[in-house]
Amino acid sequence: MAKCENSNGGHYKAAVDCTRWDGGGVVTIEAPRWRTSGWSQVYCPAQTTFRSAGITTKST
Repeated sequence: MAKCENSNGGHYKAAVDCTRWDGGGVVTIEAPRWRTSGWSQVYCPAQTTFRSAGITTKST
């Protein structure tokens, strides 16, 4: 999850890297909606394991 108190006019969304159980590598999932405030949530899909998380941003 990601939360921003003051986006300064920009947008953000949560992102997560998940490792596939079948050895197929790492998949990156981003929340579908750009936010300007509040929580952004994204989760690893079934048959994957959490690897890392971050925030994707854009200026407008």
